[in-house]
Amino acid sequence: MEQFLKRVAYGIFLYHKHIVIVFSLLTIISLITIFNMEIRSDIIDVLPAKNKAVAQFKDVMEKYGTVDNVVVVIEADGNRIDEQIGLIEDMAKRLIASPLIEYVDYSPLKFQSDFFLKRFPLFLDENGLKHLTEKLTPVGIEHQIRYNRQRLLSPFSSPFDYELIAKDPLNIADSIRNSFVRSNKNELDLSMGYYFTPDYSTALIFAKPKGKSKDMAFVKNLKKELDSIAALAMKGNGNPMNVSVGFTGGYLLSENVREIIKHDIISSSTVSVFLIALFIWLAYRVRVKILLVFGFVLLTSLSMTGAFAYLLFGNINIVTSVVIIAVMAGLYVDYSMHIVKRYSDELRKYNDPLQALEMTIAKTGSAIILSGLTTSLSFFSIVVTKFKGLYELGIVSGIGVILCLITTLLLMSSLLVWISKYGLQNIQFEKPGKNALYGFDNLASLIAKRHRYIVLTGIVLVIIAGLGISQLRFDNNPDNLAPKDSSAIALGKKISGKIGKKGEPLTVVIKNKDNSALTADFDILEKVLPQWKKEGFIEDYHSLGMLMPASSVQSIRIDKRKEFMKSMFSLDSIEQTVTNILEKNNFDYDKSYLHKYLTGILDALNNTEFIGLREIETIPAPMISRFYNKDDSSVAAYLYPTKRGWDKQTLDVFQEYVQSKGANWILVGKPILIDEIKSPIIWGSVLATALTIFFDLVIIYWYFRKVWYVVLVLLPVILGFVLTMGSMGYMNIPFNFINIGTIALIFGFGVDYGIHVMQAYIGEEKMDIGNALRISGKNVMMCAATTIAGCGSLMTAKFTGIASIGPVLTLGVIACTCTALIVLPSVICLNKSRFQHEGFL
Repeated sequence: MEQFLKRVAYGIFLYHKHIVIVFSLLTIISLITIFNMEIRSDIIDVLPAKNKAVAQFKDVMEKYGTVDNVVVVIEADGNRIDEQIGLIEDMAKRLIASPLIEYVDYSPLKFQSDFFLKRFPLFLDENGLKHLTEKLTPVGIEHQIRYNRQRLLSPFSSPFDYELIAKDPLNIADSIRNSFVRSNKNELDLSMGYYFTPDYSTALIFAKPKGKSKDMAFVKNLKKELDSIAALAMKGNGNPMNVSVGFTGGYLLSENVREIIKHDIISSSTVSVFLIALFIWLAYRVRVKILLVFGFVLLTSLSMTGAFAYLLFGNINIVTSVVIIAVMAGLYVDYSMHIVKRYSDELRKYNDPLQALEMTIAKTGSAIILSGLTTSLSFFSIVVTKFKGLYELGIVSGIGVILCLITTLLLMSSLLVWISKYGLQNIQFEKPGKNALYGFDNLASLIAKRHRYIVLTGIVLVIIAGLGISQLRFDNNPDNLAPKDSSAIALGKKISGKIGKKGEPLTVVIKNKDNSALTADFDILEKVLPQWKKEGFIEDYHSLGMLMPASSVQSIRIDKRKEFMKSMFSLDSIEQTVTNILEKNNFDYDKSYLHKYLTGILDALNNTEFIGLREIETIPAPMISRFYNKDDSSVAAYLYPTKRGWDKQTLDVFQEYVQSKGANWILVGKPILIDEIKSPIIWGSVLATALTIFFDLVIIYWYFRKVWYVVLVLLPVILGFVLTMGSMGYMNIPFNFINIGTIALIFGFGVDYGIHVMQAYIGEEKMDIGNALRISGKNVMMCAATTIAGCGSLMTAKFTGIASIGPVLTLGVIACTCTALIVLPSVICLNKSRFQHEGFL
C-alpha cells in the first residue's frame, strides 16, 4: 500500500494547483446548492419510518387539526379578562380579515346558524330544559325583561349589551351556555360567550391558517402577520396595562423550532470551530496561513457534505442539521492534523516538499484511510436503526467522512505543497523539542516501569464501571427531548394547567365509510367514556358528544321535552305576554322579529328530528373539525389521564377494548407511540453497534493481518465503551430515543486512537512504545480534543434531545483516549517479547 500511496503523493505534487482550483469550484457550487436546502422542523420527521404507530399518530394529528392550528392567548393580570371584551372582538375581527387565515373561532355563540336555532333543545340537559321552560312562563318572562332593563340602565352597559338583548330578549342562550358549562367542568368557561379559562385570567381564540405548518416560508409570514395584528389590536384598545397577547399551536411551534435550530447550529458550530482552532494553535503553533488552510478544507468538506445531503434528501431534519456541523468539524480536522504534523516534521527533516509529501501520505495516509473507513462505516451502521432522524444522520455523516478523507488527502496535501514551495518552509513556529512532546516521554517512562500496575488498575476500573452499567436508565419522556425556551410549548403548558388538563391525551378514532355504522359506533363510544371516567381510568374526556349528543342521548332528551311541552302555553299566549311586558318596561321592539324569534323557539321545542353526522357537516363551527372529519368519515375522542398518569394497566384496558371493536377503531397518543417505538429503537441501536464492531474487525484484520493486532487495536475502544456506560450510570446520564443511536459512534471514534498507536508502534523502523507515543500520542490527544470540542459543543443546544448526544460522545472519546494512550501501551509492554518475535506484514 505504501508504494501506491507514494504514487498518489507524486500525482498530488505534480497537479497540486489544479487540485486546489477544482476543489475551490466544487466548494462554490456546493455552497450555492445548500442555500436551497431547508430544514424540516417537524419533530415527527425524525421518528421511525414505516412504523404503524407513528403513521397512525401522524395521520390523526394532520386530520384533526392538532398540528395546523394557531391559538391566540390573551392574558390579563388580576383575573379580569372579562374587562377585555373589546380587545377580544377587535383581535378576532382582524384575524378574520387576514388573507392568511381560513377561519377564526373566538366564541361558541358566533356560529349559531339555522342548524343550532332549529335544534338547540337537543343540546340542553335536563336542568337546562327545565330552566328554559321556566323562562317561557309569564313569571320567567317578566323577570328576564326587568333584568334586561336594569342591565341597560347600568353605567357599565355597552353597545354589546344592547346587541345581545335585541337579538335574544329572553336570554335563551343562557340555558344553552349553562348546559355547556355543566358538560365542560374544569375546562373553559363559556358563560360569557367566549373561551375563558376558569380563573378568568385568559381568553383563547382559535384560528386555522390557510397554509401548512410544514411550509416554513408561509409560517414565517404568518408569524409576522400575527405579531402585527396583535400590536394593532392592542394599540386600538389603548394598550391596556397588564394585558399580553401570545401565540401557541402547531404553526408557532414550527417557527420556534426553526429559530431554535438556527440558534443551535450557530452556537454549536461557533463553539466547536473556535475551540478546534485554539487547540490546533496551542498544540502545534502553526502559522496563520495554516489555520486558514484548515478553515478552507473544513469549509470544503462541510459544503460538499451538505450538497450531497441536498441531492439525496432535498432537505434535512432537525437532528442532522445541528449534529452534522458540530460533530463533523471535529472529525474533519482530526485527519488534517495528522497530515499537517507529519508533513511539517518530514519537511524539516528532508527540506524537500516532494519527499516530505511522499513520506506523509505513505506513513500517515494509510492510518487515516483505515480510521476513516471504520468511522464512516460506524455512521453507515446507524441506518439499521428505526429512528428516521439518526438514519438520515448516518447516511449524511458516512458520506461526509469519505469526503473528508478525499479533501484531506488531496486538497490539504496540495495546499501544503503550494505553501511550502513558495517560502513557508516552517509550517510551525516552534521546532519540536522536549516541551512539544507534552509529557509523552514521561508517560512512556511511567508505562515502561509501571505497566503491570496500570493494567491491574484498568481491570479494577472496568469492574467498577461494569457495576455502574446496572444503574443506567432509559428516559422515555418526550418532554425531556423538546426544545428549551420555546414560548409556544411553555404557553401551551400554561394554558393546559389553567384549564385543568395535565398530561398527554390519548385519542380514540373510529373510521367507517358507512354513515349509519359510524353513528352507531359513536353512540357506543359515548356510553363507554363516562364509564371509564367513573371507574377512575381517566380524569376527563372530550368528544363530539359536546357538540352532537349521541343518538341514545338525543332520544332521552326528546322524550323529556315532550313531557315538558305538555305544560307549555301556545305561541299566541307567549307572544302576547312578551309584548305586554316589553311595553310595560318601555322597550322598543320589532314585532316581526319578535314573532320570528318566538316561533323559532317553539318550533325547536317541538322538533323531534335527530342530529346525525350528515347534519353535522353543515355546521360552520370550527370546533367540529376537532372531533369529526367528513373527508375521512371518522370521529375522534380525547382521553385525559388521572394524576397517576398513564400506567400500563390502564393502557392495556383501553387497547384491549379498542381492539375488540375491530379494525375501524384505533387508539393513538404519545404514551402509545413511545411504547411502540422504544423496543425497535433500542434493538436497532444494538444492531448498529454490532455491525460497527463487525466492520471494524474486518477492516482492521485486512490491514494488520494478525488476530493479535486486531485484539490490541480494539482493546481501547471496548474498555472505553464499558467505562463510558459505567460513568453514565454513576452520573445519572440517561439514554433516550436520540442519544442511544449514537452508541455505535463511540466505536467509530474510539477505534481510530488504537489504530494510530498500533500503526506508530509496528509501522516504524524502531518498534518502541516510547517512540510510538512520541509519534502518535500528541496527534491522538489532539484528535480527541477536537472531537470533544465538536461533540461537547452540542451541549449548548437548546434542543434537549440533541444536547443529550454531547455528554455521551464526550465521555466516550475521553474514555477511549485514556485507554489508547495508557492501557494499550501498557498491554504492549507486557507482551513486548511476543512482538520481538513477530514481524508486521
